[in-house]
Amino acid sequence: MFLRCLLVPTGPGLDPERCLDAALHLSRRLHAHINVSFMAPGPQHVLAGMASLVPVDGATITAIEQGVQEAAATGRSAVQAWCERRAVGFMPAAERLDATFVSWGELAGEVEPILTRVGRVNDLVIVDQPDPAQPFTGRALDTALFSVGRPTLMIGAPVTFNPLHHVVIAWNGSLEATRLVGQSITLLREATRVTVIHAKTGTGPDRYEDTLAADLCGYLRWHGIVAEAVTLPAVEGMPAGAALLTEAEKRKASMLALGAYTHSRVREFLLGGVTRHVIENARLPVLMAH
Repeated sequence: MFLRCLLVPTGPGLDPERCLDAALHLSRRLHAHINVSFMAPGPQHVLAGMASLVPVDGATITAIEQGVQEAAATGRSAVQAWCERRAVGFMPAAERLDATFVSWGELAGEVEPILTRVGRVNDLVIVDQPDPAQPFTGRALDTALFSVGRPTLMIGAPVTFNPLHHVVIAWNGSLEATRLVGQSITLLREATRVTVIHAKTGTGPDRYEDTLAADLCGYLRWHGIVAEAVTLPAVEGMPAGAALLTEAEKRKASMLALGAYTHSRVREFLLGGVTRHVIENARLPVLMAH
């Protein structure tokens, strides 16, 4: 499977530069293009939330439309400026399909249905780490993980390096982790180094636990990927998510690959969990699939 279409969703007031930088690193290795989709509520969606608060008339609708248009123009100008700084083509009239360039699109509506529709005709969705001050970021990550059906790359800090330099795979044999590996073989094949880590939970003895990481390494070899297998012992008082991030940092990982929400989101919200901890605390790119 080739990864040729990388989607960066953005919206009013957001700075997509971190996601664009990550996308550029990947696209140059994958011969992919970057699709930036600006998503903003249309007048009808804004009015639905304002109807009980302020009188709605033609002037209000015009002001909303103008505000959205101005936000889109500002976003487009910012992306064009980024392209100029990075020497990347912006909306070229004609370009090779395996060339790296940026396309821009503007879509009106709620984030969830728009991102679901657009994400399903791209190969990888690249989103920001959720920021409570920017509701779009949390909605985009949730939609990408639970509705799109494509791998999601979450960016939590500026990417100044090649994310494929050293990929650490968190492997527990779950369905979610299996989907992630299957959908990401192309990315993993491009990685300079791959390490497979299985973090023991300490919930009970399992004579097969120590073979989990080695099993995946054996599978990856059939795809031309040589990976190192590591089993982390359970540490009392340290959640598995914290152990994975600590080990990834210790090994100077450039990306963590993780099957997302092996347990339900409700359970993770109430009791904590690996995915929740990683999403809230990761400072390196995290590749996920549910």
